[in-house]
Amino acid sequence: MANRLTRAALLLSALALPFSASGAAGEIADRKRFQLFTGCHPMFLVVEGLSDGASKIGLTKEDIRAAAESRLRSARLYDSGASHYLYVLYVNVNVVGRAFNIDLEFKKNVLDPLSGNAGFATTWLTGSTGTHGGNANYIVSSVSRHMDKFLVEFLRVNEKACGKRLAPPRARPPEEELPWLKRPSPDAPPRQ
Repeated sequence: MANRLTRAALLLSALALPFSASGAAGEIADRKRFQLFTGCHPMFLVVEGLSDGASKIGLTKEDIRAAAESRLRSARLYDSGASHYLYVLYVNVNVVGRAFNIDLEFKKNVLDPLSGNAGFATTWLTGSTGTHGGNANYIVSSVSRHMDKFLVEFLRVNEKACGKRLAPPRARPPEEELPWLKRPSPDAPPRQ
């Protein structure tokens, strides 16, 4: 009996494998969409205060903020702090001795459909730990690399919405801007 059950379970597993593999790609895309989709809405930046170890190597909160904020501004995703915000990019850098840790988290308001409760949750994160060798710029460049990673993923998920929101205004054809550029029609009398 146990042998039959084992064979049946293996058969069902083998039959389900192709379906789960094709479903896995969809699940990953759905998960990324949940984690990062905002409709290309700008986000508020929070940079946590630094430890005493950071000041010993000349690293300031302003250095970290400038690195993160410049990346968000260049992507036109920076929200300078409206009275309310839905999306937050949180950056935390810790320096202890020769070691450092970077946490970069994307937080957004989420709703639990079962309870009806809403609140902020971290939906995407990246980070690293390493040694800095006394070089504050190395940590700042590491923050910049994490920002680049975040923006690549964020813009990929929000591509259609960002394309619409960030598209430059449609320019008029040059002949509408400068009427003298308009070509005469072949039937028009020659200009003198």
